[in-house]
Amino acid sequence: MPFKFYFNVFFFVFCSFLLQAQTDGFAEFEMDQLGIKKYQPNWTIGATDSLFVEISNGQKYLLHTIRAGQTLYSIKKFYGVDLSDIYYSNPNISNTNDLKVGEKLRIPILSKAIKRFQETNFDATAYIPIFYKVRPSETMYRISKVYFRLPTEILMSRNQLLSENISSNQVLHIGWIDKNGIPDSLKNFTGLPGILGEESQKNKYRYEAVFNGKNEKTLQGTACWDKAMELSAKNKLYVMCSYVPKNGIVRIENPMTNRELYAKVVAAKPENSFTQKSIIVLTPTVAHALGGLDARFYVKVHYCQ
Repeated sequence: MPFKFYFNVFFFVFCSFLLQAQTDGFAEFEMDQLGIKKYQPNWTIGATDSLFVEISNGQKYLLHTIRAGQTLYSIKKFYGVDLSDIYYSNPNISNTNDLKVGEKLRIPILSKAIKRFQETNFDATAYIPIFYKVRPSETMYRISKVYFRLPTEILMSRNQLLSENISSNQVLHIGWIDKNGIPDSLKNFTGLPGILGEESQKNKYRYEAVFNGKNEKTLQGTACWDKAMELSAKNKLYVMCSYVPKNGIVRIENPMTNRELYAKVVAAKPENSFTQKSIIVLTPTVAHALGGLDARFYVKVHYCQ
């Protein structure tokens, strides 16, 4: 046959190989937030892969290593968190272009998303093992009972330990998560890490005590916040509002994310070009917890008089 025929056959096979190589590790199409149809990663993870969990201010985070082809959308879908949760937990990321292969992301998860016990016919190949690195001064009791609510003897047996003695930087096998992702029933992270959740609850008690049958009023409008604001108290929920006296409590709702929290008013809203036409000024902590990505976003503010 003519040379051109063989060349065309070779070219077709070669192009097919390249296409397969480019799409290897991708299993399905998804619509991104702009309505663009594109491939999403297949989250089939090898038996040698694992994840580490860390704890900060009472909130558990999985440390995810970014792979080639992964996007924030596919990552948030697998772990069942909002994009705002990923942005909040990783301040160094401001957009999808910031992702770098090999970089680690902190993914906030609920404690019950970690499978801690092996039932009958447990298939370890269907799960990703989760590990925890011991920090200075931590004890086996604290890690097993306080952090992960595991019987000490189970954690010791799982790690083939003969005593409760552990050392800094020692790695402990805690449990597993499903290789197919975190089930929908466990995808209810609220954006409020442990310490902030407790702070909001404390403010809620104060708010309800002040409310005590009085009329609750609601404002609807724009909240603003300065992304560059330096905070001395990152674990506090502070706002500036002129409708409530200093030290008062407000309930703030973001209808776009269905999140709400209770925050303390530390000052009246300053009047300047940045705060103009806004009803409340938020700290970055409050803005992130509400799922706000833009410097100005719509909120409902509830307060008592």
